Amino acid sequence: MYSTVWKGEDYIVNSLCRLLKQLGIRRKYIMLLLLRSPFDALRTWMQAGLLKAVFYCIETEEAGRLPGLCIWAGLLCAAFFLYNGTIWGIYASFAARTEARLLKEMTARIMSLPYNRVHGQRSGEWLTKLNSDIQATVAMMNGPLNIPHAVTAFVNTVLASVLMLKGSPGLLGLTWLFMLPYLLFNYRLVLKRLPALREESRYAMADVTSLVKPLVADAEAVWLYDAGGLLLHKCEEHSRRLMRTNLKMALRMGLSDMLSRLLGIGGYLAVLLTGLEMTRNGTMAFSDVVSCFQIRGAILAGMSMLIVSASNIKANSVSAMKAKHALEK
Repeated sequence: MYSTVWKGEDYIVNSLCRLLKQLGIRRKYIMLLLLRSPFDALRTWMQAGLLKAVFYCIETEEAGRLPGLCIWAGLLCAAFFLYNGTIWGIYASFAARTEARLLKEMTARIMSLPYNRVHGQRSGEWLTKLNSDIQATVAMMNGPLNIPHAVTAFVNTVLASVLMLKGSPGLLGLTWLFMLPYLLFNYRLVLKRLPALREESRYAMADVTSLVKPLVADAEAVWLYDAGGLLLHKCEEHSRRLMRTNLKMALRMGLSDMLSRLLGIGGYLAVLLTGLEMTRNGTMAFSDVVSCFQIRGAILAGMSMLIVSASNIKANSVSAMKAKHALEK
């Protein structure tokens, strides 16, 4: 039985899979994600191995091996970036075609609805479906710091943890000791509340759009019936509601960022002092400590990217669910 913590995430994943299947791109999308995911993990392995080898050569006074190590690392890095650039070029083309197809499908769906159904909703709702909802859906599927980067960050974090476990289980445990409180705090403060706040912001924006349109398109009728003051007052109320909702989201993200920096610095100092003590005691070579620091940076970068991506996915999933339901109706 799934825990209640993951029910929302399961619903998002299942809904996204149905949307991808409905568009006929599920297999290709998953394949591109899998082809992209190993890059950061391989780069972490290469950088950690290079630093360890360089400092080992310095410790053992074998500086003559350094040019060969640098050439090997340069060639390997060029191969990694060539592979990554090729995959992202294919992915960019796929993302553009997906956005065009989704917009075409949504427009065709709206045009096929009966007259009473179209006029039964405010114009702001339809504008939101055609613009904000589709843009958010495409951003969640293909945009920066969304699903593609979340998959990459997860793979990178797992591999980096395995590499650090082989180097020093104690330093790995110390790293995660400072990371876990941040993950728990971020989930409760940001991830659980962000979808509801984004939904409230979406409805507030639709209300503002619906009220602004008659002020511009039907200005004469508004003036004739002396309704300008009322519409402006309503528009101001919904604008303030939109501002308060966006401020709540910004405040939560700011607190999350502050905690990330505090725990990151604390963890860095703890690992630094522990590594220094292990080096003095002779239980760990200096080259191994440097390698663990490089891997720790990859773990922190991967987790930070994963958390930001999860927040963006949660926020954009609201609009993605609206787009999916609109296409299914």
